[in-house]
Amino acid sequence: MVYEPPHIEELADSRALLRQPRFATLWLTQGLAQTAQNAILFTLLVLVLKLTGSSAASSVLVLAFILPSIFMGVFVGVMLDRWRKGTILVITNVVRAGACGLYLFFNDDVVAILAISLLFSTSGLFFNPAVISLIPSLVSRDRLVSANSLYNFTLTGSQLAGLVFLAPVILKLGDERTMFVVAGGLFIVAAGLAVWLDTLREGRETEPRQGPQFGGILEEFRKGWRALTSDSASALAMAQLTMGSTLVLLFAILIPRYMEEVLNVSPDNAAFLFAPTGVGALVGLRFIPWFSRKGNNRVVVIGLVGVAVSLVLLATVRGLTEIMETTPGPLNPGRFLGLSLLQSLTMMFAAPMGFSYALLNAPAQTVLHERAPPEMRGRIFATQVVSANFISLLPLLVVGGMIDITSVTAVLVGVAVFVLLFAYASARIGGMTNGDETPQRAREGVSSSVDTPTRLS
Repeated sequence: MVYEPPHIEELADSRALLRQPRFATLWLTQGLAQTAQNAILFTLLVLVLKLTGSSAASSVLVLAFILPSIFMGVFVGVMLDRWRKGTILVITNVVRAGACGLYLFFNDDVVAILAISLLFSTSGLFFNPAVISLIPSLVSRDRLVSANSLYNFTLTGSQLAGLVFLAPVILKLGDERTMFVVAGGLFIVAAGLAVWLDTLREGRETEPRQGPQFGGILEEFRKGWRALTSDSASALAMAQLTMGSTLVLLFAILIPRYMEEVLNVSPDNAAFLFAPTGVGALVGLRFIPWFSRKGNNRVVVIGLVGVAVSLVLLATVRGLTEIMETTPGPLNPGRFLGLSLLQSLTMMFAAPMGFSYALLNAPAQTVLHERAPPEMRGRIFATQVVSANFISLLPLLVVGGMIDITSVTAVLVGVAVFVLLFAYASARIGGMTNGDETPQRAREGVSSSVDTPTRLS
């Protein structure tokens, strides 16, 4: 057998997926909408800080984006299984485009901005679970890992495109109003693509369950929760996805203090110094299908260990710098690009951390896709999002105080230890191949422990 490098195989598989009209339309809808959403978040953070001069106000804005998922999660999960997901994509993009119009007229009122942000984030709650739930209906099982890798690749790429490129460029060339117009336009285009997606007949999604639209929501959600938690592989995958989301928030909280306390530079330079994290993540996503041949859970465990090691290395850059500064010669990384040794080491360790983080989400999502009954996918993925956001509130509220009491390096080491323990638990609970069971076996396991939901007519 002729060996093909993993990136060549993955590129070929991605091209094959993007040649499928419905999947390509879904992919483009996701990319445009997520880029616009990330650009709006960056713009609002800049705008609120400019209006108030307070970092606390920025934290309140972040809470406005997170809190709706906690209070609306039960509703979102059940409605996703009762409504057509293509229609949901249309509505959520139209609502967010309307919110951009409201931002345009109330951009000087912080209270109004926060109120509009609640509307914006609430409508956005439906978007990602709908996209994720649609993927299994558009691709074959043997391409689920590749499809999830492409989804996560696009998710990461849209973060870079929105936060690092689009918003900063638009704000520099114009102002917040210009950004609101551009983002609104992107949401309208995404809504148009979603309309087309819903009209294409090839590989149409399973018809949604009919009946009372708002009745029995709590009971339906409880059934979805029992289906998820009664299957150990699915529950483990949800925990792993939650860990991935929590790590992102932890990293966002730690970076500004790390820049000041360890690197002695302004937090404004974080986008440059931690850019290798994004590059590493994009590279890692391309290699996931190759890694996954050994088992989805194995990939996640490797990623967790890699993240933990990278966090420890970031915590030790000052000590490593003190040692290396006594080592003369051309190999001293501080001699490259005019960067200090501290900055060079930080960038060097940021890339493998991004690569390792990329290994967390796609394999875990694939496990849920393979094991979730089609009629419960909306509830299951919405449950995962709600859990992730709820748990993420803890670091948002606590980690800052922990840093003040100890130091940012001590917190990094503490997080690394917790991630390692979680990796060990994942390896023990899931073995190293828990994601390879067939969907039929998984669904039989779910059906045996949960009352099959009665189809509403």
